[in-house]
Amino acid sequence: MEYQVPSVSLAARILKLLSRYKYRNCSLKDIAEKLEVNKTTCLRVLRTLEKEDFVKYDAEMKKYHLGPYLIPLGNRAAELNDTVANAISELKSIAALTGFTSVLVQRLKNDRLIYIASAEPPDESVRITISVGQQFPITGGAFGKCFLAFDDEKEWHRFIEAGLTAFTPNTIVDAEQFIQSLRDTRRNGYAVTHAELTLGISAVAVPIFNRFGLVDLVMGCLAVTTQLQNENLAQAIQYLQESSRKLSEWSGFQWRHQSRS
Repeated sequence: MEYQVPSVSLAARILKLLSRYKYRNCSLKDIAEKLEVNKTTCLRVLRTLEKEDFVKYDAEMKKYHLGPYLIPLGNRAAELNDTVANAISELKSIAALTGFTSVLVQRLKNDRLIYIASAEPPDESVRITISVGQQFPITGGAFGKCFLAFDDEKEWHRFIEAGLTAFTPNTIVDAEQFIQSLRDTRRNGYAVTHAELTLGISAVAVPIFNRFGLVDLVMGCLAVTTQLQNENLAQAIQYLQESSRKLSEWSGFQWRHQSRS
């Protein structure tokens, strides 16, 4: 039996909403309408969150945004999660070695992805800056391929039946090509995409497995497409796969169990 406390659920949904860049500043009306809840109920939860410093209310703008206590709370969560903490420690090295912005991505229960950490290269004039907490679709990019590739293939058809969205002219929307791209990712152990999710941006990504053989996190690099040439792409793949193997083993993953092709 699934237990759920409505007020706690609403509080979580409010925080998730305000964590999205598009909704970082919202009025009570905006929040209630977006979450399809009663305004009075929503206000009670918002005032409780405000009292605990999880949200902050701007009286002049009459809008809510995330509160200050979430900053140390988020940092503490990353520190106490060994897998995340270890992966974050790898990001700076990857960024320095590749010259590309390095990111750590997590999959949410609603099948969206979220950036949970990033590191920018120290000496590059051309760099991509991402916003930690930004969410994006699971289909259409290298990060999503690394999560989906190791799902049961029946799950792939769920996304196909729902309709594959063309985010750019390069997005794979043909069912057979989509399935083949996931099989390639599973076989190779990495994914590379060029402007499939955002025009002009390429990505290379690798999965990080937990002890059960499931993809826990995905680590990758973002680059302007013209930057990602054959030689530095090969180097990025090498560095990422070395980190992926190390992080997966630290989490208890045994590579002989990876046989889903």
